[in-house]
Amino acid sequence: MPRRLDTFPKTELILCYRSAFSTRAGKEVLKHVLYDLGAFEETFTDEDVVLKNYSTRLLKILAGGEIGEDGVERFVDRLIKQPLGEERE
Repeated sequence: MPRRLDTFPKTELILCYRSAFSTRAGKEVLKHVLYDLGAFEETFTDEDVVLKNYSTRLLKILAGGEIGEDGVERFVDRLIKQPLGEERE
């Protein structure tokens, strides 16, 4: 199986990703892409797993590499503070 020439973007390309998604429009596009890739959904098929893995790769690129412990900590803090959705019957 051929390997990708670039297994993870270098700093310059990471900065380009961040720049592309840093505008208001870019953030909307990023949210759409992450939803479209199933980043916030359960996976049921092999195709879902592949798409979700790509969303994880995209998030790692934007984080500049592996998402560090401090990034996970901030994420968990924000997650816990989210308002609950409306109750459903």
